[in-house]
Amino acid sequence: MVLIPTTAYALSIFLIRTGGALGKEIMYSIYRTFLGTFFVLSPLSNAMAAEKEVILPTINTVANLVEQETSKTLAAVTVINREEIERQQLTSLQDLLRTIPGITYTNQGGLGKVTGISIRGTNNRHVLVLVDGQKVGSATLGEMSFEHFPIDQIERVEVLRGPRSSLYGSEAIGGVIQIYTRKGSRDGVTPFASLGYGSHETYQGNVGINIKQDRTWATLSLAGVKTQGFNSTTLNEPNDLDKDGYENKSASLRMGHKFTDQLTVDASVLVVNGESEYDSYDSRWSPNYTDATNVHTQIEQNVYSLGATYKPFDAWTTQLKLGRSEDKSDNRDATPAVINTQRDSLSWLNTLNFNTSNTLMLGMDYQKDEVSGSKTYAVKERDNKAYFTQYLGSFGVFDVQGAIRLDDNEQFGSHTTGNATLGYRFNDAVQSYLSYGTAFKAPTFNDLYWPGSESPNLVPEESQNYEIGLKGQMNSVNWELNGFHNEIDNMIAWAEAPIASDPYRWVPSNVEKAKIKGVEFSLMQQINNFNWSMNYTYQDPKNESTVNQGKQLLLRAKQLFNFSADYTLDKWTIGSSIHAEDKRFASAENTMELGAFATVDARITYQATPEFSIQTKLTNMFDKEYYTSYTNGTLFNQDGRAAWITLRYAMK
Repeated sequence: MVLIPTTAYALSIFLIRTGGALGKEIMYSIYRTFLGTFFVLSPLSNAMAAEKEVILPTINTVANLVEQETSKTLAAVTVINREEIERQQLTSLQDLLRTIPGITYTNQGGLGKVTGISIRGTNNRHVLVLVDGQKVGSATLGEMSFEHFPIDQIERVEVLRGPRSSLYGSEAIGGVIQIYTRKGSRDGVTPFASLGYGSHETYQGNVGINIKQDRTWATLSLAGVKTQGFNSTTLNEPNDLDKDGYENKSASLRMGHKFTDQLTVDASVLVVNGESEYDSYDSRWSPNYTDATNVHTQIEQNVYSLGATYKPFDAWTTQLKLGRSEDKSDNRDATPAVINTQRDSLSWLNTLNFNTSNTLMLGMDYQKDEVSGSKTYAVKERDNKAYFTQYLGSFGVFDVQGAIRLDDNEQFGSHTTGNATLGYRFNDAVQSYLSYGTAFKAPTFNDLYWPGSESPNLVPEESQNYEIGLKGQMNSVNWELNGFHNEIDNMIAWAEAPIASDPYRWVPSNVEKAKIKGVEFSLMQQINNFNWSMNYTYQDPKNESTVNQGKQLLLRAKQLFNFSADYTLDKWTIGSSIHAEDKRFASAENTMELGAFATVDARITYQATPEFSIQTKLTNMFDKEYYTSYTNGTLFNQDGRAAWITLRYAMK
């Protein structure tokens, strides 16, 4: 069985080289693991090629707003579906995203704790997230709370790495993450359910039903998770030494009806409620320091959308979508605060297919953000109007894509972004492309109007990105190689600016610059009962500001590596995954270092019947101690060795 020696070889390399390793040692580990994996798996590829199944092409809409085969898309796109989530037994959205090239995260102490996602060395504010086509996230923070999104509600995740402000507007500097909630595709009534138990007294459950009859379909899903957690920080005050628990309850509904061959209407609702305990910094800068008790935050995240697609002619499709997302938090610590944000949006997209080789898209967006709660902002609402167009064309072996967008914002005025890509097909199996794109990130309500630190003259952060890509298939192995160069200007940074009435005052300004360049390489193969994938990223995220120029950006690793393999024999599936990261720095001066690390997971699935399966998983099986985040002298603990068992049912 080839999987066993291959995985054992990879594990031995990482265990030897990454325990307390420096960056150069993990680089050596990654190279050794890549070479070993490639050469061991190559014979298997040739031996099994004759038996391979016919695999349907993977489709995405995130790159260009229309359905395209991912292998033919002129961009770096990864799609992870429900089947893959369950096969790898992934338990959080951030762990799912970390398997994708160029993506890493920071986490402040385990499940349900503050998590930031980095795509290609950018920060959490530079990632645009959509749920069923609706923009989500906090208008005050300007980012998505990934830690609260329930993985049991996910049907599919599409990730575009690279800028797309030319289609989506603000935030899409590092990339775009499109999340689709649960949706069944089989005719009839098909219920599904899962129940899991894991370390730290963690319970996770999901129950739902898919209904599809003629032209009507609907999926209802309920999910919940509760854990006692572990001590999330290294703070040593008495009230910070306890376990920091978390619970989350959610419900989603997606439904639609096809009235005629020309008209389809769909709607979706996602409701999430959670409570997370954490260790507070309390009033650390205040003379009246107190060690707060019962520190926790209550959150609510809701997403609603209603859409209609009408096709009056074969060449013209028009889509109208109305949506709302809500992000609410109630923080209970030494300085309690309630902050609620609401985002209403309306979009209209027209797609004109002149022929199979030429497509023109015309669209407009309207968005209104509102803020309420216990903080008094000088401005509590703003709107943004946008107009965009995109052209997709094919001329023999050449493919072209171009888009331009104008955003007119009530706060910072108008902003124009664009994207242009030229693709060349060497043959049916190999595609290349060269692209250039600009993007921006609008200042948030906190940046502009945080009480006492108002900075209404801030301008948007801007980026220019160059990318070259090559993708194809060889001997049933799908491969991809991408190079990127991203320059970001006017980055907003907060710095101390004390005044007599507030000696601890901080204010933001457009003073930071960054330059990020790198290379991503990935391999993937699926042959009957054997699946494996591998990806490696080298990136150089540098600070280009006057202060700390040339230093590595905060909490970004230079090297990332993922390996995953699963082998099915009769009713059993055995699998393993490796995730490794280079060192990162927790200070802008690069004086505080968080060491390189590698974690190894092992998993087994027993398919007792076509409908019922039993799964077990051991994460971080060698109990590696590591950290991904550091703030104000405090390290945030990450989970050690942990075990899970899950029962799944899905009617076939």
